Amino acid sequence: MEKKVVIISGGCGLLGTEFAKTLYIYNEGYIVIVLDLFSKVKGYKLDGYEEFGIDITSEYMVQETIKYIYEKYGHIDVAINCAALNPQPKEQEDNFFENYSLKRWKETLDVNLTGSFLLSRECIKYMLKNEKEGFKGNIINIASDLGVITSDNRIYDNGYIKPPCYGVSKAGLIQLTKYLGGYYRDKIKSVCLVPGSVYNGQSDSLKKNLENRIPIGRLARPNEYNEAIKFLCSSGSDYMQGQILVMDGGRGIW
Repeated sequence: MEKKVVIISGGCGLLGTEFAKTLYIYNEGYIVIVLDLFSKVKGYKLDGYEEFGIDITSEYMVQETIKYIYEKYGHIDVAINCAALNPQPKEQEDNFFENYSLKRWKETLDVNLTGSFLLSRECIKYMLKNEKEGFKGNIINIASDLGVITSDNRIYDNGYIKPPCYGVSKAGLIQLTKYLGGYYRDKIKSVCLVPGSVYNGQSDSLKKNLENRIPIGRLARPNEYNEAIKFLCSSGSDYMQGQILVMDGGRGIW
């Protein structure tokens, strides 16, 4: 059987790395291609992967990279939009909404939302050329529980306030998922994984505050979404269309 070509933006990040390893190591049916910043791709090389250092917000770079991949392999089957900026806590007055800078707002939306739009658009152009029954391609967006709920700024240390752009961009990604599902209907599968808070060295106080808001009482482990990504890439999820898969430890039910 011909292997599926899977493209992962942000493939050198916390979850992107897990997804790439999972699809390559545990499922021999995939050719895994990682897209990320030049600085992150450098030194990332693993056998079986192909990496491209690109700026996901550059229309030209996305177009040329996807064109090259298509011409090399003859098909593109899955695109996983995992690239994201997540502004980290800083003790700065400009974290307050009334002082928040337009520059930081645009930077986050450009990567999290516009980058996902560009990669989806360019991949879909080639996915539609696939001659096969059922869906011709699969777009998987990686959103966040903050795209469904909003930030509780009481959990943070030192008076930090979560910037508005992250949650807004992730909510937009959920809407993009629904739009593509409705637009392409039975041609392109469009689905969205909504992870909750993942442990990544948070301070003890922030970790405790988060865990108090999660019914199962802990943060997610980075590898805890791997089975979900395999499911969304597979034909087993082919009766999903334009929908989100929420895995937040139950945080969204309170």
